[in-house]
Amino acid sequence: MVGGEQTDFDTARPVFDVLGKTPVLVGPHGAGQTVKAANQLIVAGHLQLLAEALVFLEAHGVQTGPGLEVLGGGLAGSTVMQRKGEAMRERNFQPGFRIALHDKDLRIVTDAARTSGVTVPLGAQVAQLVGSLNRQGHGDLDHSALLKLVEELSGRKH
Repeated sequence: MVGGEQTDFDTARPVFDVLGKTPVLVGPHGAGQTVKAANQLIVAGHLQLLAEALVFLEAHGVQTGPGLEVLGGGLAGSTVMQRKGEAMRERNFQPGFRIALHDKDLRIVTDAARTSGVTVPLGAQVAQLVGSLNRQGHGDLDHSALLKLVEELSGRKH
């Protein structure tokens, strides 16, 4: 995701091709950062809903492995579910992308949304949850540790 002028993008394309699989010019200067922020917003939302779904399934005695397999094959399926679902089921929060970094990125999103007059109600709520985990000392855990908060808010321990 690159922001800038087409001619500059074309000049730098050989470098971009080494750095990433699919370099894409997404708009003017700053647009790449905006797309990155939008990505973090979507990932946070997916993680939060996956955490809620796991706790929901467990509360009803569903085998979460097969449950996630079924969900992953339908419209609810996502890359987030594929990459994080099993580790979340196992409560393995070894960092891939740390809570502290996601907290920083979601502050960028909420600040930019406020500045531009865009409302991101779900994003703002998830940003609060990620920030809470960070302030509780979980900043070095993977961002999938949102599951810990869902369990806590539900009065459930795994």
